[in-house]
Amino acid sequence: MNTEEFWAIIESSRRVIDPERAEGNAQRQAEELWKQLSRLSPEEIVEFGAQFQDKMDVAYQWDLWGGAYLVAGGCSDDGFTDFRSWLISMGRRVFEDAVSNAESLLHVVEALGVEDVFFEEFRYVPARAYEALTGRDFPARKGAGPSVPAGEEWDEQDLAHRFPAFWARHQRG
Repeated sequence: MNTEEFWAIIESSRRVIDPERAEGNAQRQAEELWKQLSRLSPEEIVEFGAQFQDKMDVAYQWDLWGGAYLVAGGCSDDGFTDFRSWLISMGRRVFEDAVSNAESLLHVVEALGVEDVFFEEFRYVPARAYEALTGRDFPARKGAGPSVPAGEEWDEQDLAHRFPAFWARHQRG
């Protein structure tokens, strides 16, 4: 599965999003992704999972973590994993814009139909679809991802300077 096919499936899963709904969109999108993946062969689901993990690795950046921290009022390492899963669920344009400039998410996180910026369940859908189709555990990832985020590390006192738009909109206290 190539990148184009991966993003086409993600975009297709987004077709169930109702911008007028404040709740339920994430669950509906996860269910739609499961339906999309269930139509694929086991090998294609594994390839989709590898593409998903590649995107998770690309988004493992200090700048994105800083944005998530400000938007959510804090963000643990597990929370940042769930944030990156949400970021992928938002589609290619949002993902690529955010990877290039974390503050591009400023208006995305406040858009109608976005219930939360943490979407843990979304990253588990490929494994669930594979296991339902084959009755076997999803194959383990080959090779480790990055051990530290890319870019320049920040601490809380850096946030106002590093992310002025996020800070202005989401500062706490």
